[in-house]
Amino acid sequence: MKKYRNSQIIILTIFCILLNFIGKVIAEKFQLPLWLDAFGTFLMAYVLGPFCGAIVGAAGNILYGFINPVSYAYSITSICIALVVGYFAKYGWMKNLFRTMSLSVMVTGVCVVISCILNVIFYDGMTGNYWGDGIIAMLQHWGVARPIQIVLGEFYVDFVDKVITLGALYFGIKIYRYLKVKLDKPAKPMVALLFVFLLGVFVPSRSYASSKKFDSYIRTVYNNTNGLPGGEANDIASTSDGILWIGTYAGLYRHNGKEFRLMNEYDSIKTVRCLFVDDEGRMFVGTNDNGLSIIINEEITNVLTEKNGLPADSVRCITSAADGMYYVGTSAELAVVEINDGIRIKSIVPEVHSALRVTADGRGHVAAVTAGGKLFVLQDMKVMTTAAVNEKFISAAFAEDGRLYTATEGNQLFVFELEESITGAVHKDSLKLLERINCGSMNHINSLVFKENVLFLCSDAGVGYIDYKKDNSFHMVETGIFNNSIDNMIEDYQGNLWFSSSRLGLLKMCETAFAEIYLSAGFDEAVVNSVTKFNGKIYFGTDDGLSMIDAEEGKPCENQLTKMMEGLRIRCLMQDSKERMWVCTYTKGLYCLDKNGRIEAYETYTAQQFRVLLELSDGTIAAAGKKGITFLKDGTVTKRLTKADGFENQVVLSLSELPDGTLIAGTDGGGIAIIKNQKIEKLLRRQDGLSSNVILRTVNDHEGTVQTGAFYAITSNGLCYIDKDFNIRVLSNFPYSNNYDMIVRDDGNIFVLGSAGIFVVTREALLSGNKVDYILLDLKRGLIGSLTANSWNYIDDEGNLYLSCDTGASCLNLDAYDKNDRSYRMQLKSVLVNGKRYMVQKDIPFVIPGDSDSIEVIPEILNYSINNPYISLYMEGIDELPNVMTQNELASVIYSNISAGKYNFHISLLDSKGLNVVEEIVYEIEKPFHIYDNWWFKFYAFFVLIMAIAWLTWYVTATIQNLRYEKQEKELAHVREQIRMSNETILSIANAVEARDKRTGRHSLRVAVYSMLIAAELGFDGEELENIRQIGLLHDIGKIGVPDSILNKPAKLTADEYDTMKTHVDIGGEILKDFTHIKNVADGAKYHHERYDGTGYNSGLKGEEIPLTARIIGLADAFDAMTSHRVYRNAMPMDLVIEELKNGKGTQFDPHLVDILLELIAAGRIDVSGINQLSVEAED
Repeated sequence: MKKYRNSQIIILTIFCILLNFIGKVIAEKFQLPLWLDAFGTFLMAYVLGPFCGAIVGAAGNILYGFINPVSYAYSITSICIALVVGYFAKYGWMKNLFRTMSLSVMVTGVCVVISCILNVIFYDGMTGNYWGDGIIAMLQHWGVARPIQIVLGEFYVDFVDKVITLGALYFGIKIYRYLKVKLDKPAKPMVALLFVFLLGVFVPSRSYASSKKFDSYIRTVYNNTNGLPGGEANDIASTSDGILWIGTYAGLYRHNGKEFRLMNEYDSIKTVRCLFVDDEGRMFVGTNDNGLSIIINEEITNVLTEKNGLPADSVRCITSAADGMYYVGTSAELAVVEINDGIRIKSIVPEVHSALRVTADGRGHVAAVTAGGKLFVLQDMKVMTTAAVNEKFISAAFAEDGRLYTATEGNQLFVFELEESITGAVHKDSLKLLERINCGSMNHINSLVFKENVLFLCSDAGVGYIDYKKDNSFHMVETGIFNNSIDNMIEDYQGNLWFSSSRLGLLKMCETAFAEIYLSAGFDEAVVNSVTKFNGKIYFGTDDGLSMIDAEEGKPCENQLTKMMEGLRIRCLMQDSKERMWVCTYTKGLYCLDKNGRIEAYETYTAQQFRVLLELSDGTIAAAGKKGITFLKDGTVTKRLTKADGFENQVVLSLSELPDGTLIAGTDGGGIAIIKNQKIEKLLRRQDGLSSNVILRTVNDHEGTVQTGAFYAITSNGLCYIDKDFNIRVLSNFPYSNNYDMIVRDDGNIFVLGSAGIFVVTREALLSGNKVDYILLDLKRGLIGSLTANSWNYIDDEGNLYLSCDTGASCLNLDAYDKNDRSYRMQLKSVLVNGKRYMVQKDIPFVIPGDSDSIEVIPEILNYSINNPYISLYMEGIDELPNVMTQNELASVIYSNISAGKYNFHISLLDSKGLNVVEEIVYEIEKPFHIYDNWWFKFYAFFVLIMAIAWLTWYVTATIQNLRYEKQEKELAHVREQIRMSNETILSIANAVEARDKRTGRHSLRVAVYSMLIAAELGFDGEELENIRQIGLLHDIGKIGVPDSILNKPAKLTADEYDTMKTHVDIGGEILKDFTHIKNVADGAKYHHERYDGTGYNSGLKGEEIPLTARIIGLADAFDAMTSHRVYRNAMPMDLVIEELKNGKGTQFDPHLVDILLELIAAGRIDVSGINQLSVEAED
């Protein structure tokens, strides 16, 4: 046995006793089907023998006896199993898994025999374990004899416990020995270098996104007219569960997106001045007259007032510092509060009186702004410096980089930097002014709030923000009439912005799927008739000309075409297959702009009053309007179709082309004209089945990507479907009649644009004739203004739909129009049982207390967006079908006459049509009953039985296999010995070659190191790195065939001698060709003198023909030759080496590998001198 010091034995003994005790406590607390009280016993018996193991086992029982005195008697069991394990471990019964498992069953038998006797004496045969007693109760229910009940109840617990404990000990010993071997190995410089390399690869880098725009957000004000009595809000905060809390002079309100609930149950909170939520989820509520209250999980846990040492009961601001202290600004002095087994005042800062704002950084600094306008910086609860600026400060906030942003009474922001001394302390001159930022029309900025890449400014004159990570540019945020006394803001978990005002209440700003792109560019309101995206610009056709913006930056710009279009009514914009943009004016003909800016004009004096353009499949441009259709081919009019050619009404409102080339023309009162070969073949009118003869738009139908040959007609009073044979069906199931346009998508969705907004339906539902479920994207969903009738819109390659509106233009991504419908938090907040409210935790089953069989569940959807999602409630095992409703209809649900058992209560978020589940959360509700009635207990009983049978089967099979393995092991040992001798022989030869070459020292060792560093950059794993190390050691083995007179010649070799020297690569390849233990070893020896341009020796390979291993070795070989001292010359300077590497890039060396080596050199990850020193030490 290994000798241990007395101190080691004492420490191990205490550790093992505590391990037993803690395991027992855990098993009892969590009612596990285990004892977990023998691991320390077995460990001690294994390490120090059976006697010491018995002492630990007994001591553990005695220690637990202070909790349950009966444990003293069970010391007998612990002593016996310690003697068994210690004795058999001494004779190798824990050297392999098979014998360890055999020992575990032996120990189980000892435990069962002794414990059953003790159980009868002390527990009437019960085990004292929840699961073991359940087995006994189940067997008793089945009528099994009492002795069998007692034995099996104990066996079920002991068998699993001892198998797991001894198995864990076995694997723990294996892991310990493995780590011990690893940690005992001396670290090598090369390994350290590789580690640094890997660290550099995996350390994440930071990137920043561009600043946000908020003009397209939907604004909602909450005041005394819609749920917030009093119409004021002093502060707002959000706890980690997503709930919003609003502090008012009327008290504290809780908001879940649906209702504001006054928390009357909080006796210590009646008027709220400020709120703060720390990283632990605690909410600090500063009151106006009753000090500070702390809320955890919606329950008040602590209250701090003047009676407890708070300077004043009126609390104005709160923050937490990096040292865990909380700074509380009161109407008197600033207090430092500590939370540690309660709450107490740690310190008072008398210099800071009546603090209005406090903020802290991550380095232990705290800044405070007082009502007198002074700015203080504190460290370690002491004032260290003040701002030496003749300004009255109002608020302050630290950025994550440590800079301090402060706001003055006017419209100025001051940016300070804190300079620390060598010891890290702040001194009186630490506060250095870096920059002043002018904030336009803002004044009295009450708070500064950092959110992502934006610094929000809340002031008495509105809201603004600073792009503080870009250029510190100031921007106003449009908040409408909500522009007075704005005190604070937060962002909820959905990304909505909330602003609190002590005069106006709350403002919520919600991001929508629509992005306004016309007004936000600075244009005045205008009716947009057409929009398109061309050559990096977005063009808007209006009644007063053509406008455009840069597609990337959104800024207005102009070109020759926009200047030409001033004052003209633009009706349609179109792009053709030649990448040209066509502009259709109402009175001045057509204009065509190519990508080079060249403009051509057509039909400018024919007064055709065009309103729509279409490029046909043969390249012809069809232009239609008040006087029929004009066809242009290569800029020349080839045909005009008018009333004389068959139109009933020649005013054409729309054009479309079917897959077979048929042109469909929708007219203003004359129905639909079917045109083939520029001739009107047929008219479809109301008497043929159309709902109206006024056709606003015709759109081709397709199923998926397959064209059906049919088309839709949007008439003045509905939708029609015309099949490929021109049979007409009115789609009367569509719920709206005043429609303008339609977009049919490959995914089966159809977007119908109309005066009410955009309806989203499925093609299948629309054509079914049944009631259509739809989504309406309108003003409530973020659409600004109304869509323009008879307008033309554009879809780009990313699925963005550019919409023409009566006040400008908007953009909607058709693939993400419902993105805000998928981000909601759902929870079962509480359950009412017999009138008493019980809080429900998400991951813990709710057990119905007592014998109640009636409960009222209160689900909650935390949704602050503009959407009203569909929700499904379903109690699995009680409800036959889910109850579907919108969030606004959500209410509590009562369940009566609940039988014993477990139930899953599903709260599901449905898609925008209320059909499919998008997200679901499930709460487990349990009404207790006998343990053996639970399926999981039956599974446990069955599993342990199968486990015992499986063990017996495995034991028999393993016994047979062990005999076979022993025989195979002897054979494998013989083979391994042969391989080892072969490897040692080759490596010895390599060392001999190295010793012969007196010119190069330990060249091969250094080549191996450099090769590994390059290979590591290429992503080689550990086995591959070891492989290339061995190749590096053996790459010059062929020099064994080169005479010493040549190998060690100090002078320049003759041509014949050089030819002889070059043969060493072929000799090395030949020697190693059958050496399969090291992959690609022959390639490294044979091809490492090949050049990337094919001029190397001796095989003439070039480029990728040279194996990667050889390219790495060749580069490392050359690098070492240049950087190491030789007999005939000194090492080259590194600058010259780098120059040589660059010169050889693509000629002698693989350019990619050269780049890697140069990066390693530049990063300092190759220590040439250190590696050379290592090779010298190895040589010595």
